[in-house]
Amino acid sequence: MLPVILMLIVAPVTVVPQALFVHLATAQLSTWVRRWSRAAAYLLFAAGQTYLYGFLKMSTFWGNSPRDKCLSYYRSWDSRYGHGRYWPLERRCSEFVDMVPGFVNPLIVIALVAAFTCALAAVASLVRRHRPRR
Repeated sequence: MLPVILMLIVAPVTVVPQALFVHLATAQLSTWVRRWSRAAAYLLFAAGQTYLYGFLKMSTFWGNSPRDKCLSYYRSWDSRYGHGRYWPLERRCSEFVDMVPGFVNPLIVIALVAAFTCALAAVASLVRRHRPRR
């Protein structure tokens, strides 16, 4: 529950100023370049917020150990799997139980690939617009 509450507080505080900055920074671009570049920036924000959500889900707060969190929330603990990895996000309680929700890592990858594709489309629109006519 705490990661959801933190995300509801952190997301507006971080995303709104970033979105305003992107909006102002891309205001002078042509229509399609502006649309593609804003889409790429917003997808990067979404990937960052999703990573933050997964990181908060795998973190332990107020001195609780990963073992205590696994036992209280998931009712399983195996010391062989108690380590955490930060890419891909993973903190296992046992062989089959992960503290990070299953949708987090694929969603991060999809958002990053989509942001890269939008950035390529923005560059292609910019190049096509400034290409000399024959």
